Amino acid sequence: MRALLLNLLPKVLLSRLTGLLASIPLPRALRVPFFRWFARRYGADLGQVAAPLASFRSLQAFFRRELRPGSRPVGTTQLVWPCDGRIVTAGPIANGRILQVKGRDYSLADLLADADLARALEGGTQATVYLAPGDYHRVHAPFAGEVRRVIAVPGTLFPVNSPAVACIRDLFARNSRHVFDCQLTDGRRAAVVMVGAFNVGGTIVTAAKGTRIECGSELGQFGFGSTAIAIVARGGTQFSDAAPALRVWAGTAAC
Repeated sequence: MRALLLNLLPKVLLSRLTGLLASIPLPRALRVPFFRWFARRYGADLGQVAAPLASFRSLQAFFRRELRPGSRPVGTTQLVWPCDGRIVTAGPIANGRILQVKGRDYSLADLLADADLARALEGGTQATVYLAPGDYHRVHAPFAGEVRRVIAVPGTLFPVNSPAVACIRDLFARNSRHVFDCQLTDGRRAAVVMVGAFNVGGTIVTAAKGTRIECGSELGQFGFGSTAIAIVARGGTQFSDAAPALRVWAGTAAC
């Protein structure tokens, strides 16, 4: 029943309306109490926010907040987590498929919208991380290398919370998304996919084609909450297996 309702829901239209509402400027006198309420409700850590709360003109601006320097120190390992959030799945890619939830997987080529890139990543590992509404909403490079290109892939906007992921087949490959096609410093191919979601007010790409990236370099920003998927090709350092719902932080060791 949940899957039927989610398929029938006008997801893109409702998400666009939510994005417009979240972008409406808030009266200055209401900003601090509103953002404090939001932090209590969704677990956002206001002590790490770089700018004064009153400086965020809208909820959308707050979602994309910058953190104080040093809030997310980058580890010295070759792979780090790309964002704050909780693990959906993490582990090896086999037969061109990525595990969505236990007992259900989806096509890597469909996710990337590029069969050649999928073949280059076959046999590697992936990490899928869900960002809740209260999380820090910027996505960072989990590896060092270069952004070869950024592919915008159109799609729908299913929710990406646990109940939806459990019941919607091929969810991450059906939602709109941005694919960062990268090459690591050791020559291997890699990718980061920023997956759009229901009520996410758009994705901002901040690392363009040709950008040299280090572990922790910013790639893009979400509104509200969504999912990031990081993938590296076989050979060399790989993402560690991680249990579903494990809490991770941008920049901490992932290998």
